[in-house]
Amino acid sequence: MVTIAWSIWANRNEVRHGGTKKTAEALVKWSAQYLAEYRSANISTESVRRSQDVRWSPPPTASYKINVDGAVFKTQKSAGVGVIIRDEQGLVVAALSQKINAPLGALEAKAKAVEIALQFAMDVGVYDFILEGDSLLVYNALCGHSSPPSSVASVISGALVFYGLFRQVEFSHIRRQGNTPAHLLAKHALGIVDYIAWMEETPCFLMQALTNDVTFSI
Repeated sequence: MVTIAWSIWANRNEVRHGGTKKTAEALVKWSAQYLAEYRSANISTESVRRSQDVRWSPPPTASYKINVDGAVFKTQKSAGVGVIIRDEQGLVVAALSQKINAPLGALEAKAKAVEIALQFAMDVGVYDFILEGDSLLVYNALCGHSSPPSSVASVISGALVFYGLFRQVEFSHIRRQGNTPAHLLAKHALGIVDYIAWMEETPCFLMQALTNDVTFSI
């Protein structure tokens, strides 16, 4: 009703300035089209906002969360892996950037990140944690929801054997927007020869990402 009233007022102003007077049917049709476009624009905006609002959430008390990611460096025919371990307060316990000198694909790099993260957790002495990444294929394979693609089957199988050496491990999936620190660590491997590990300190290039991606439940 409001949109129709506004369209009548707008058309009256058009007529005063030499425009054409629209029929009642034309005004109703224009109003309906305008409302449809308005609703469509709002739905698109809300969808983008929800996508951007994906945040990292902390693990339960006395546990840890390990986020992993992989990156592919096609020109160097290599890949990178990023691993970050945080506690229930969101503090960085340890972080790792590791280069893999092999021409891996994107899925292979993400699967390899899981294997390396488990080894890193054992080296650090973390045995109760949630392992989280942004590959739904890898997550489903680790949880047994689906068979892994043949290209990563052996890596996933090895990771599951390794998984049995820990006290308690859960697997979690998060969209890419909530996995930014691990992604940055994986990309950082482009400029290193082997690997770099940080213990109880935060790499300077992660500061902003860590500030932006944390959501705590109250």
